[in-house]
Amino acid sequence: NNPTSTMAEVLKPQVSSFEWRKCIELGYEKQNHLSSVKTQQRCFQCGKIQEKLLTCARCEVATYCSKECQVKDWKTGIGHKHTCPNYKRVGKNMKLEVEEEKNDAKSELYSRIRFYICPYAVHKSQKLGRGFLFVQSECTLAEVSLMVPKNSQGLLISQRSILVHFLTVGEYDSEICRDDFELAEVRSTLQDAVDSYDEQSNVVILMRFRCGHVALGIAKLVPDYGICKSLGNNYYKNSTAGALQLNLDDM
Repeated sequence: NNPTSTMAEVLKPQVSSFEWRKCIELGYEKQNHLSSVKTQQRCFQCGKIQEKLLTCARCEVATYCSKECQVKDWKTGIGHKHTCPNYKRVGKNMKLEVEEEKNDAKSELYSRIRFYICPYAVHKSQKLGRGFLFVQSECTLAEVSLMVPKNSQGLLISQRSILVHFLTVGEYDSEICRDDFELAEVRSTLQDAVDSYDEQSNVVILMRFRCGHVALGIAKLVPDYGICKSLGNNYYKNSTAGALQLNLDDM
């Protein structure tokens, strides 16, 4: 099997596996937007900075110092052949504008981490009861939506990490909303989702990103409940950590 093809398949949108209940924007984007930082465009393959660069005609984002570098980047590893649609979606400003594209990006992220977070959720729920996964990142949604850790200017994105907590609604009230009152806006929808989801088929997920995008949804449990229960006991039974931390680029 071709590992790059397998990765591309894993990252295909899994829109049907998610039911989005509520999405809000907290307005952090103005503080963190890439356009507020003046950085020179560079070659996506070798990193060279020069005045005139070739631009990919498909995504109109990736740039190259030569035709040789462009061809090499297209063919090597998880090259531009696989990442081109990602860059076309985020554009030169590294921002997702359309709601459907935001939902696709979140569903793709879930596809990458579901084999870690679903067993974690099942294991935690056996101890704490009904609850949800609070998935956070210090990256923007656009940054985590890319297959490789390189932004639209060809710069490396460091530490694309995801922090996952399993919380009850009571813990959400006392620990999260107390420090970030804006998240209280999803409180009633969250309560309804936690009260109604099927523990053996679904998982409730609340996502928050550095850009200020917050999304609440119910996802299909993958793998199935029995396997998640077994994996959860194997992976997390002896863990004393209060959260699960994942590095997207080590997976």
